[in-house]
Formats: sequence, C-alpha cells, structure tokens
Amino acid sequence: MAWFASMTFVAALSRPSLCGALLLALTWTAPGQAQQVRVCAFGFNSQDELAVLRSHLPPDKFDFVDFSADLVAAQNARSARLTAAAAAGQNVEETAAPWLLNLCRPELPCDITIYSGEFAGRFFGRYGSSMSLQEMEEASCQTRCQGLFHDSQEVFLLACNTLATKDRDSRTPREYLQVLLDHGFDRSAAEDVVELRYGPLGPSFRESFRRIFMGVPRIYGFSSIAPNGEWTASCLRKYFQSKGDYGRYLERAFGDTKPNKKLLAAFRGTSLVQMSGMMATEPRAADRDLVCGVYDDTQTVAQRLRTIQQLLARSDFLSFLPTIEVFLNRHPPQQWQGEERQVFMEIQQQEPAREQVIRLVHDLEVSALKMELAHLARQLEWITSDEFRRLAVHGARQLLVQPLSSEVVDIMCEIAKLQPIGGEFGSEDLPETLFHQAEGLRLVACLSPVDERVSARLVGGLDSADVWARRWAAYGLSSRLPLGDAVLEGVASHLGDASADVRERLQWLFKAQRPLSADVRKAVRAHDPQLAEEL
Repeated sequence: MAWFASMTFVAALSRPSLCGALLLALTWTAPGQAQQVRVCAFGFNSQDELAVLRSHLPPDKFDFVDFSADLVAAQNARSARLTAAAAAGQNVEETAAPWLLNLCRPELPCDITIYSGEFAGRFFGRYGSSMSLQEMEEASCQTRCQGLFHDSQEVFLLACNTLATKDRDSRTPREYLQVLLDHGFDRSAAEDVVELRYGPLGPSFRESFRRIFMGVPRIYGFSSIAPNGEWTASCLRKYFQSKGDYGRYLERAFGDTKPNKKLLAAFRGTSLVQMSGMMATEPRAADRDLVCGVYDDTQTVAQRLRTIQQLLARSDFLSFLPTIEVFLNRHPPQQWQGEERQVFMEIQQQEPAREQVIRLVHDLEVSALKMELAHLARQLEWITSDEFRRLAVHGARQLLVQPLSSEVVDIMCEIAKLQPIGGEFGSEDLPETLFHQAEGLRLVACLSPVDERVSARLVGGLDSADVWARRWAAYGLSSRLPLGDAVLEGVASHLGDASADVRERLQWLFKAQRPLSADVRKAVRAHDPQLAEEL
C-alpha cells in the first residue's frame, strides 16, 4: 500500500505545476546571538520562491545553503543502484531515506529550511526528485535530525493541502482524484493521496506535519488549494517587505505562537492558515512516540509488534495503518518465530480492528486501494490467501466489463502485482477491443493470462500504427516464454519494426528462447539476417 511514499511518480515528476509549493522551516539558536542564520533549501520545481528569499535575506546575516542539486544526485544514484540490483536479480530493500538522513548532521543545523515544489502526499516537481511525508516523518524520529525538523521557529508549508484536515473543501474527492490523474499520478498513487486527504485511513496532512515539526511554534500552510508558484512568490515578496529586518523579527518572535498578521494579510484571499507544531504536553504527542517506536530499528521486532498491538486496540487505529503497513513490508510475518510469532497471534485476535478492516475491504468499490487494504489484511492474516485471491479475481472480472481507460488498467495492474491471477482467465474472457489499443494491450500484459491462445492475439497488436500499442504487445509477449513456433514465426515478420525499442524487444525473444526450430530460424533469417547470424 503506497500510502506515503510508495506512491508512483514517474510521470508526475516531469509534468507541469500542480500547485506552486514552498516549505520553509526555521530553527533559531538563541535570542541575540550574532552568528548567521542558516537557510537550507530543497528545490523540487522552481526557483521563484527561493529567489524571493535570497533577495530579502541579506548574505551577511543569512547563510543560504541549497541542497537541491544534492537531492537530485542522491536520488539518481539510488535509482541507479536499484536498477543495477534488479538487472543482477538482486532484491534491495532500503529502510527510511538514507539521502535524507545523511543531511541530518549535528554540525549543520538549519535555521531556515525551504522545500520549494509541489505537494500531494509528497513534495515533488520537474527536477525529478521528491520527498514523501513518510520519509520526512521517519527521519524526524531520528535524534540526528533534530536540527532539521524540531529546532525551527517558523515553518512555511506553502503548497496545496499541506495543513488540510480530513474535512471536505471546494473539491469533491472525485474531483481531487481527477486533478492527480491529470498531473501524471497512476491510479493507485492518486487513490492513496485522496484517501489520506479525505478518508479515515492515515492521519490528516495537518496532523502529519504537526508531528514532523514537533515543537515548532509557528507553522504556515494551506488548508486547501494553494496559489501557483508565481503568485506565492509575489505574496512572499509583499510579506518580507512588510517585515523589514527579518533577523530582528525572528529574534523578537522567538517562541511566539501568536498569529503572524502580516503574513496572513499578504496571503489574504487564500486558504493559508497558521498552526503550531505538536507540543510535548499535548495528549496526542504520545502518538508520535508510538509511531517513532514502530520505525525504530534499535528495538526488536517483538517490541515494535507490541506497539502495533497497542495502536490496533485504539478506536482511531485506521490513522496508523500506513505506518503499520511500512513495518509489515520490511518485516514479513512469515519470517517471525518465538515471541514475535506469539505477539502476532495476539494481534490476529483483535476483533474490532479486524472486523472494521474487513468491512472496509468489502464495502469499497473495486480499486487499487481496496486491493492494497485487502493485502494488508492478508499480511495480518485477517483473511486467508484464498479469500484474498477471490477478491482479486472478482475485482479483475469487474474491470474487464468496464469501458477501457487508463484508470481501469492501472487498477488491473495493481491487482495483478499483489496477486498473480493470470491462470484464472482464458482467451475468451478478454474482449477483442483490448488487443487493438495500447491501454488494452497494457492490461493484457499486466494480467498475463496463461492461455496460449492469448499469445497469438498479442502478435496482432504488432500490426498497430500506434507505437505504444506495438511496445505493449512486444512486452506482453516477452513475459510469456516459451512461445510456440507459429507465434514466433508471426513475431519474426515484425523484426523490421520502425521503432528501435520494439525491434530490440522482439530480438530479445529469440535470444531468450532456445533452441529454435528450423522453421523459426528460417523466418528470422528472412526478416533479420544479422540476428539469424547471432542466433
């Protein structure tokens, strides 16, 4: 379940602005201290807001450190490591976000920290880097990250919904879902964001940021839609001009939680609101300790399971499911023994939580979110593997009779990822329209029916004028080896495809399937003599 971070943003990171965003966190060392105020910046999308800060924070008083390039480099390096590991057949599971934790150094406290980008459960933008709520919350639990998250005097979360509650606003959940889909989020990721924004699962964005920036006296953010980056920069310019000597203002306002009237005036007409970070004296502060305990790798699995048991016993346990899901993904229950298994068996007997999760699983319409929640129930052994499989098959059958759309395909792919069900579907279950469109061929590739007749129908997709249809047909065929001679001879006739990607994928089919019959080798030679020589 990609509640926070595991959401897919491959397309979203390269799309235009969803909402101009800026997060500014300020940590103040001590009133009257003569040293520079350090400004730590994380840019994800645009320099508009950062430029305003640079122009109004004089360099003799403010030390501006921009981590934007470091963030992109660190995440590119991580992607390269994971890609290399995957190519080598290795499974790499990284905990937390090492690139973020490496920035949390005692010798580099940040007095002002800026996150400038877009926000929808995570900060992101066209630079290609991102930072999720889950990554930020987990890092904020670390003592070494105190300076980055908890010593601040002000935090500016100038992005859509950053201080939103679960209450409805001018957009319906369906409208918000469409906004996310229009900006490149896949269906699964978009549903998770909408659920976090409006539904009972997970804490509200406001609650999350109050935990992350615990102890911060002043947090500013938007309870709904935020202005775009250009408008935000204009409002910030007006605000800093009205403040004058910002360093002196910070000193005078040290620890002050009163409303910042000049900032609110500069953003009049928007949904900007002011909060304080969670204080240690608040009853809900204990929740942060529990969440941090689940992330704490210095505790044993059994100790953390006791914490999860405590969370699941609460009436508001649904708000903690994202954290629990992260833990279960990192520590699969099938590996537990001894005390770990004993505590897990006690968790299984928590009937109120079990009944509520199962009721949600059955009440939700077919969706990626429904399957992710069902998968969590399966991990907790609240439903059997057979029950989970039946849910997956039933959901897939419902999708096959719906009009074809990218949303339908995204849900099908999520179902198949969580539970391979290709053996439940024959060629007769797949409408002919699926084999004439790129999205339909993508659906077939994800579902991967084992019926051999499907392979011949995929070969027909190689005749499409749409290169994406041909790519998905080729990809679908590459996951169905070994292929029969008739299918391979049909594939051979397309070895001269105009797309290099398609040609490479089709050539791989013949290299991967050995031995090849004389008839297949003859067909390859007729259309790609060079490949025939290699074979």
